Amino acid sequence: MKQRIISAVVALALLAVALICYNTIVFNFFIAFIGAIAVFELLHATGYVKNPVVLGASCLYALVVPFFETLDIKNLHVYVTVGYFTILFAVLLKCHEKVKFESIAISFFISLVVPVAFSMTILMRDYHEHGIFYTFLVCAAAWLTDSAAYFAGRAFGKHKMAPLISPHKTVEGAIGGLLVTTICYPLFCLGYQAILGNLGLTVHFNWLSVTAMGLFCSAAGMVGDLLASVIKRQTGIKDYGNIMPGHGGIMDRFDSFLLVAPTFYLLIQVLPVIS
Repeated sequence: MKQRIISAVVALALLAVALICYNTIVFNFFIAFIGAIAVFELLHATGYVKNPVVLGASCLYALVVPFFETLDIKNLHVYVTVGYFTILFAVLLKCHEKVKFESIAISFFISLVVPVAFSMTILMRDYHEHGIFYTFLVCAAAWLTDSAAYFAGRAFGKHKMAPLISPHKTVEGAIGGLLVTTICYPLFCLGYQAILGNLGLTVHFNWLSVTAMGLFCSAAGMVGDLLASVIKRQTGIKDYGNIMPGHGGIMDRFDSFLLVAPTFYLLIQVLPVIS
């Protein structure tokens, strides 16, 4: 428990620094760092990829993705992506007896999906006035849902939700996670409204959209957590890493984030929470 608390405090401190630097390129580096570690864990800890060149190229690509929209270099994403899969195919041709096409396909998929998902927070910053608050709501949906589901499951859990995937998750816990996040989203918005009001700024929320956003993002977080659990079950690992003692790896803490961030970003295009 002591290790978990210390790791959580350190992680929150780093997150606070990242949010302080939210409107600078430092935040891009933070997202790139998190994304690259997550890619490494998903490819290495699971045993999907063993070739060091493929693994290194995948992590390097994940480091670059968060800068695609921020750096004003025309077609940067095209040049980098073409270079990346050229390396992957070159390794496949040279080491075809040891490197399987499945490893190449998984590497490309993971190293694209993971950093793109994390980079949704950068798109919120660059294209939305209240991006930092949106990023806070994404973090809240990912981590509040998980915590609320855990405690609700401990207190009321009787019916297993997905026993073959994650035996400790219960239907009652899932309902608790959904309810707490859905209720807290409007409360967070009221708090943000009050903070801006003290600064002499006015913001109006669409409360129906806020509530729907909380519900959908909470559900997305649960699905992301279950998907990460499926991968661990299939590969026979307990944690993705040990970079956070007591918690596991980056993927063990950010698995929900992978679906919450894209879900939130897509929803605000059609369900704007701020009018």
